[in-house]
Amino acid sequence: MIINGSAHLVDLDSEIIEIAGFGRFPGEAVRGQKLGSAFDLLGEKCLIARYALSDVQSNLKRGPQIVLPKDIAWMIYKSGLATGGTVVEAGCGSAALTLALAQAIAPDGKVITFENNPRHFKIAEKNLEMSPWKDLVEIRSSELGDKTKEIEAEAIVLDLPNPNEIIEWSKRSLRIGGFILSYVPTVNQVENLLVSLEGWKEIEIVEVIQRDWQSKSNALRPKTNMLGHTGFIISARWNG
Repeated sequence: MIINGSAHLVDLDSEIIEIAGFGRFPGEAVRGQKLGSAFDLLGEKCLIARYALSDVQSNLKRGPQIVLPKDIAWMIYKSGLATGGTVVEAGCGSAALTLALAQAIAPDGKVITFENNPRHFKIAEKNLEMSPWKDLVEIRSSELGDKTKEIEAEAIVLDLPNPNEIIEWSKRSLRIGGFILSYVPTVNQVENLLVSLEGWKEIEIVEVIQRDWQSKSNALRPKTNMLGHTGFIISARWNG
């Protein structure tokens, strides 16, 4: 929902909608509005617009540190995922990456994500409720490990401190030509993972750096602070 040019993520099926800094109003006041047409509400100019993934990301309840959009974009690209695919994720965290994976495989794919931290699990469940693709996500309150039953998948995405411990399981679960992607913050973790990837193909290590610019026409220049290192993305392909 757009209010005076600012976007707010709302559930149009709610009986009462509350927007911080704007107010509370009945859901029926906006349900019948035509998509993209302006209307007045509580004395302000409003319109209903389709949500973007960035709207969902900006409204996430934060628990553990989330994977940022700059890294999510690269991981989705490298995964090769498309509609109808199956992807395994561990751990789920606050579900920022989970939501992007669900959109990539929609409308008839499957995301199976593992989160064994009870607090993180509750946060992820709540955040997943904001997505129209929530029914495509199966969130398991357990740890992904070598004894977990194999899951046939096109991609496996790991945001874990020791992804090297999941490599043998990944070999048994990935379809031929499928990708594993791991997100780790330190060089030590990268080194440990590389040792375990013997026999894998197309191994690649990427660090995505983002530099934003201020959008002032009379002072167009990079912003003072840059979003630098957040994590290394290691991708590899399993060809059997």
